[in-house]
Amino acid sequence: MPKQDYYDILGVKATASDEEIKRVYRNLAKQYHPDVNKGDKKSEAKFKEISEAYNVLRDHEKRKKYDQMKKFGAFGRGQSGGFDFGNFDFGQYRKPNFGGNRTGGSFSFEDLFGLGGMGDIFGDLFDRGERMRKERSGQSQRGDALYAEITIPFELAINGGKQFLNITVEEHCDDCKGTGAEKGTKPKTCPDCLGRGTISISQGFFAVNRTCPRCFGRGSIIEKICSICKGSGTVKKTKKLSISIPEGIQDNAKLRIRGQGASGIKGGKKGDIIITVHVSPHRFFKRTGKDILCEVPVDIIKAIQGTKIRVRTVSNKKVDIKLPTGVRNGKTFRLKGFGVKSKEGTGDQLVSISIIRRSNLSDEEKKLVEEYDNNGKLD
Repeated sequence: MPKQDYYDILGVKATASDEEIKRVYRNLAKQYHPDVNKGDKKSEAKFKEISEAYNVLRDHEKRKKYDQMKKFGAFGRGQSGGFDFGNFDFGQYRKPNFGGNRTGGSFSFEDLFGLGGMGDIFGDLFDRGERMRKERSGQSQRGDALYAEITIPFELAINGGKQFLNITVEEHCDDCKGTGAEKGTKPKTCPDCLGRGTISISQGFFAVNRTCPRCFGRGSIIEKICSICKGSGTVKKTKKLSISIPEGIQDNAKLRIRGQGASGIKGGKKGDIIITVHVSPHRFFKRTGKDILCEVPVDIIKAIQGTKIRVRTVSNKKVDIKLPTGVRNGKTFRLKGFGVKSKEGTGDQLVSISIIRRSNLSDEEKKLVEEYDNNGKLD
């Protein structure tokens, strides 16, 4: 367990977003990477520290539990007393064999400290070894999900169709094939940990595994880093994606584009892209649930005498509506089946009449207006 707050290590606030934490970590990792600062022990220690902090804060569940433990005062700075978990690699322990016919088993915080349910929080929060073990053992892992936002026209949201999105993703470096080593070379097995990523140290009854200080848990050492990806094994590439927008999508809805996210590890599948869709407002149409609303201006004389108007729909069809004589301002007409299509059915288009009163009326027209006003047929 860290002696220093993980947020302080990265230099971010506890309210920092995932993107901010990721951006800060990348900058720090480039600055303190051991392949860039060869022989600098302080940089090595700093790199190890920020990597541990990022491994916890990048995972939503681990970060949540870490924040819970902070509330219990588990991460005080420079506290004396108590147990220092910093030297332990959680998830690597086995119970000691005290002789006789007893056999080892999984180590449990409940067994040692009587923490009850809190032991799960400690165990899950610092289970960093699992990911490293998978990488070293050759097990594949799915890539991370990426997040993006797009804004689409109103009609596209109603009718559905295609929308293009440019997005930057990290993919395996073609030059080093994702190894991080210069082209024509390969990472070498760490001579200290023999590829395990950890070294075993006896502490009393326990055989404690610590992260290998030479390879920082990677199990391998890159003697000459790739000049293209600078040893990261990945490069940023901009891709143009064609996105299928379903009919009737709502504002702020999310779409998942499978297999287009970050590259996986050891041949693992790519992650997904999660897209938040924003819908632009329309100057003529408005949406309420499954229905489409619009307002059509009508000259007062035509309203008094009755007329026919042609109304545009969201499907780009034009529909004629016959207005009766003396139609009132605000009168609404319903066009069945011209609304939003959804699983629950198709809505309607509601057309509201807005009567326009002109000042340049003839004497005869003024009489018509006065008569209909007095009869209460117009507002």
